[in-house]
Amino acid sequence: MDSTSRILIDRVQRSFPITSEPFRALTEGLGISEGDVRTWIGELKEQKAIRQISAIFNTGALGYRSSLVAMAVPENALDRAAGAVNAYPGVSHNYLRPGNFNMWFTIAVPPGQNIGEVVAQISEDAGGWPALVLPAKKKYKLAVVLDLLEEGDSEQTEDKTEIQLGEKDTGFRPTPANIRIVKCIQEDLPLVRKPFAAWADSLRMSEHELLETVSEWTAAGTIRRFAAILNHRRVGFSANGMVVWNCPEALIDEKGKILATHAEVSHCYHRPSYVEWPYNLYAMIHGRSEEECRSVAQRLASDIGLETFRILFSTKEFKKIRLKLFWE
Repeated sequence: MDSTSRILIDRVQRSFPITSEPFRALTEGLGISEGDVRTWIGELKEQKAIRQISAIFNTGALGYRSSLVAMAVPENALDRAAGAVNAYPGVSHNYLRPGNFNMWFTIAVPPGQNIGEVVAQISEDAGGWPALVLPAKKKYKLAVVLDLLEEGDSEQTEDKTEIQLGEKDTGFRPTPANIRIVKCIQEDLPLVRKPFAAWADSLRMSEHELLETVSEWTAAGTIRRFAAILNHRRVGFSANGMVVWNCPEALIDEKGKILATHAEVSHCYHRPSYVEWPYNLYAMIHGRSEEECRSVAQRLASDIGLETFRILFSTKEFKKIRLKLFWE
């Protein structure tokens, strides 16, 4: 990618403009046309470098409960287990990673469902394999923003660290009208001059009303970000690793906040530990190679003073989709 392309993709992954003509807003200072931007984004979607541009919701604010789950599956049973896990609509990511607990997936269950009961049923359907439910006790960072800019690119960036909202009431109410909006804006934004107007027409509301709603939900924390979701492998980050530490409980807040300051860290969580899995501090890192990720993990470990860690690389992708909220 040339400098203009890097700047544009950096802009759309950080924060997409919530305006009537967002693609025109993205041209600021670049000397290109609004049509050029739409063409460029369309090409990146065809190349699978951009998965989609949409609202990224705080699922907890919408009444969902989510968790990371680790399952111990024998190698000869992986296909059946992956099929059972992937069949649940609330599973958005499912990866194979090395170790006894080798199938790692994220799950979100709608209001009224118990996440432990759902995981137990999935585990039974998968073959009855042991599964650990690992919900986030606290989130220190949740922002997949990759550092794509190179020396000489004239773009100022800001840290997009997102701190745990806890159980704060963001003001969202699951009325039929609000649910219709959520189901619409979680989809890929239309590549037209006035995309929010196109969405608004489908919702039978005005563009002004929709823009106001999206802005209000973003300010309140119902929407964490409105941005592009990148395929990290297609934009040069071919490796990602989950780094885990067994951290003394009294130090987790301190260490988690330090990890969150690092650009290479996209997610950082405090999770429960188990006898068979004694790790409670997690950081997801992205790099251009496994060697780079290992170097980053060692630097993170030194910075927080916890030199003993494990890094689990994703060796196979069983499922990776955007979570569909309020599914039927």
